[in-house]
Amino acid sequence: MKTILVGFAALAIGAALSAPVQAQGGFNFGFRFGDQMTDFYPQRAICLTDRQIREAIARRGYTDIALNVPNDRRIEVRAVQDGWVYLIDFDFCANRVRGVRALRPAG
Repeated sequence: MKTILVGFAALAIGAALSAPVQAQGGFNFGFRFGDQMTDFYPQRAICLTDRQIREAIARRGYTDIALNVPNDRRIEVRAVQDGWVYLIDFDFCANRVRGVRALRPAG
């Protein structure tokens, strides 16, 4: 019985070693500088909290900041700057303003 198990183990190891090696499609080597948005705005390990989002928008010169519902790493922020109300499209994982649209005069 022991001889049969040893023989079976040797056969299994031999079959595994003699199997053809296939190229791995997941490996890619190269250098990329400046061709990906993540090169300029790296993703954070942990995205910003609501408080951190408000602070990030305030550092950009906005006041009266109101947050909308987050959606896929992005959130719409309504804020006031220089007498105008703006709608800001903010990526809260990259801490980046993706777009700003003037809505109306503040008042």
